Amino acid sequence: MDLGIKGRRAIVTGGSSGIGFETARVFLEEGVRVVITGRKEEKLKKACDDLAKRTGGEVHGVVADMTKESDIVKMVAFAKQKLGSVDILVNNAGQMYSGRFAAFDDKEMQTQLDTKLFGFMRAIRAVYPMMKAQKWGRIVNTIGGAGKEPDPYMFGSGMTNSALLNLTKSLSTEFGEDNVLVNAICPGWVATDLWVRNTEGMKKEFGVASEAEARKVAAKKNALGRMGKPEELANATVFLCSERASYITGVSLNTDGGRLKGLW
Repeated sequence: MDLGIKGRRAIVTGGSSGIGFETARVFLEEGVRVVITGRKEEKLKKACDDLAKRTGGEVHGVVADMTKESDIVKMVAFAKQKLGSVDILVNNAGQMYSGRFAAFDDKEMQTQLDTKLFGFMRAIRAVYPMMKAQKWGRIVNTIGGAGKEPDPYMFGSGMTNSALLNLTKSLSTEFGEDNVLVNAICPGWVATDLWVRNTEGMKKEFGVASEAEARKVAAKKNALGRMGKPEELANATVFLCSERASYITGVSLNTDGGRLKGLW
């Protein structure tokens, strides 16, 4: 299927690994010109080199910390310099703040809010004028299922993600008249570095001794009985940014293998 986005210009935050890396790869295979961001320069350069080698596409990297407004301004200026404008924004940079209420830490929660809620909002604010002027834009926010179905272990992430679901729906209405579509994907358990970084907490929560056992328990929580692959979420994200999704906006797509049991 031709997704109709060849030549479009995209920013993918958190693009040096995991879901962001695979999303950038799929965009490049579709002929999209891409800027990816990450916080570590060496890792980002390696990702750019790998993506260029695998796809033959045009990819640029810029170091940016999404908790810093100045870095977001720098990111968008870099994209304008390299690409000319921005048609697509994938807000993917973030973290999973897990743990129950007893372990809740104000500082960690503030970092979560700064990275995702304020980071996403500021990036949208910076690119929207270009999309409005072009009368074409696609914004996809990587959120998370805990925003829809509260989980005591995902207390902090759940609050952040609920706010992002509201932001996504609200902006889809506001931006619709300019043909700027705003959607979200809500991942479940996905085999990424983020999962590995949270392994110790998962082991404790699930009452198991190893990462392998934690993965098995997590996999049993969804209908497909396995963890997701980053490329599976990337495919959904790129579809939502395509011309084939031209009548879809305000949607938060569950990409969780059937983990959430609610009706939306």
